[in-house]
Amino acid sequence: MDLRATVTANGRIFNGQAPETIRTALMGVMYEATQYLEREIKKETPVGVSGAQGGLLSTVHGEVIQKGETVVRGVVATQSAYGEVVEKGRRAGKAWPPEGALLRWIELKMGVDAVQAKRLEFVIRRKIGRKGFRGKQMFEKTWESKFPVIQRMFETAGFTIARKINE
Repeated sequence: MDLRATVTANGRIFNGQAPETIRTALMGVMYEATQYLEREIKKETPVGVSGAQGGLLSTVHGEVIQKGETVVRGVVATQSAYGEVVEKGRRAGKAWPPEGALLRWIELKMGVDAVQAKRLEFVIRRKIGRKGFRGKQMFEKTWESKFPVIQRMFETAGFTIARKINE
């Protein structure tokens, strides 16, 4: 009995297309994950007195950055300095909020005019400096609660990559 086997080198892994296939799939799933996290974080972000169009909510954005052949990075963040304060809160005994930063908030939340808001501002700034306040942790909580969904997205992409490389 004569047994013969022939091995042929077919598929993207053998013809040099594997890195491009991997990069394309990683970019796709990273865009999907970044957009998903951005949408979920925005649900938890306080609208504030400027509304959705001009406040903190409007500064939350996701971005995908390509780093090399197969390394892709997704970031969801805010450019607003106020964003970190809302996320983490303010510890008791820290510096007071900047003068003038709370005027619009006082007017809207307390229903007072600009003159009355100016009088109340000192007291409110002092209390925030003394007592602090808890952060909303919209980025941290969203990441923790949505991590299993993100993980499934990447696991599915891994199977897709393996299938496409072997085509």
